[in-house]
Amino acid sequence: MAKKAKKETIAEKDIGRRYVGTAETYGYVFFDMATKIPINPNAEWTDRILNIDKGVQAALRPIGLIWDLVDDLFVAAWVEKTRTRFGKFRPYLILYPLYGIPVALLVYLLPYFFWGTDNTFLPKIASWFAMGLFNELTGTIAGIARTGLMVNLTPNPDERLSMITKAKFLDMFGSDFPKQLFDIVRDVISRNKVKTAIEVNMSMRSMFLWFGLVTTIIAGLFSLYFVLVCRERVFGAEALREKPPTIKESFTALRKNRPLLMLTLADVLGGFTLKSQKDTYIKSVLNFANFGVISGIPGSPVSYASFAYIGWLRQRFSTKTLWLIGDYINFPMNLLIYFFGMLKVKNPAKRAEGVTYMFMDLWPMLIAYGIQNTIDMTIYGTRKVIPNEIRNECIDYGEWKSGVRSEAMTGVLRQLPPKVTGAIGGSMTDFVVKLLGFQTGENYLYQTEKTKIGIFVMATLVPELMSLVTLIPKLMYNINQKDREQMYVELHERRAAAAEVHSALAEDAE
Repeated sequence: MAKKAKKETIAEKDIGRRYVGTAETYGYVFFDMATKIPINPNAEWTDRILNIDKGVQAALRPIGLIWDLVDDLFVAAWVEKTRTRFGKFRPYLILYPLYGIPVALLVYLLPYFFWGTDNTFLPKIASWFAMGLFNELTGTIAGIARTGLMVNLTPNPDERLSMITKAKFLDMFGSDFPKQLFDIVRDVISRNKVKTAIEVNMSMRSMFLWFGLVTTIIAGLFSLYFVLVCRERVFGAEALREKPPTIKESFTALRKNRPLLMLTLADVLGGFTLKSQKDTYIKSVLNFANFGVISGIPGSPVSYASFAYIGWLRQRFSTKTLWLIGDYINFPMNLLIYFFGMLKVKNPAKRAEGVTYMFMDLWPMLIAYGIQNTIDMTIYGTRKVIPNEIRNECIDYGEWKSGVRSEAMTGVLRQLPPKVTGAIGGSMTDFVVKLLGFQTGENYLYQTEKTKIGIFVMATLVPELMSLVTLIPKLMYNINQKDREQMYVELHERRAAAAEVHSALAEDAE
């Protein structure tokens, strides 16, 4: 009788093996699209349609921050302990569409319940804020599960990078369509010269409701499909343990993880800055939501081509170098746009229409931003892929150094400090916009010249200058090409051993 062939161990399999099949790969493409498809309540919806005072928004941010910090820790600890036959993260994403869609409907119905009330009406503010707290909780659950699932799809970092690249490239052909269609309808309604401001805002109220509801349903179905066809395949060293890592161990893993600390520090420093008001500038000053689409036309061919050389750049440059290029390529161009926009308009006809500065004139600004966008698109693919890979790389580095792979808790602990500074920066931004005299509700399109200048400065000059505070931690990111290769070779061996144990336990359970 022939001897039974020795079963090949997981450790003996090639480190370059491909794990993810075609259905799962394109399921991930849909999954990635699902994060961009929904038309969520934005600043214009809050300021113009629901009509919430900017000062009130700023004052409530600290309370929202406290809730955010508490629910992050609670949810992360809960997810970290999850062990089911469906995986660690998949169950939460399967359930998300069941409560995410009804919540989205309730949020968009708020302007119907409180139409005609002023911007400090207490019941309206309380309802809006309570719904925001609930959305924050559900968003935290989905966000932690989504991030953890992506990191655990494959132990092969090259395959993971390939999946992210495919998703970011293919979603250019579909995920932006709902927003582009939404902006077209928004501009048709908002630029209507026949209807009164109240009638225009009523039409926009309906537009937000239907677009928000339909896109949320589509995104939920996309996510559900992927969660049903995907698998979690990465088993870290903690798979060999009886109990999951404690919060203390997660803190220790974070402390030893220099790349993650630098990534966190960059986010912390960036949180203290005033937030860009480009979207507010486009909608309240130029009143043209399709500004980004039109100014982006010259750079579109370049953006598609930029995905072709991601692999080449990845082989020749470190993650840190690509990170820096992606974050600062627009710095000189936005400064030039600021100086161009502040030029006085000499055309008497334009001045008679109230266009006294170049930044108030739609077509010159479309040309200026079109040039900026074309230059920016040369590294569009890299900037879309690298931030996702930095996060995954940092989690892997923490496992390499500490032996602990607590994606949920470590990820949340890393996000807590930036959330604190981000809330501070957000409140400062709202207060500054309030001090500029920004008008909400029916006066949204009728800002004073002083307010318009302030909004434009906060859309161009301010965010670029303040972004320089994040430069030092980015320069201190310490994973070079050699370390990265060594890290994944050693992790492969550890994960293979953990996978063997997991496989044996699964066979015993059967």
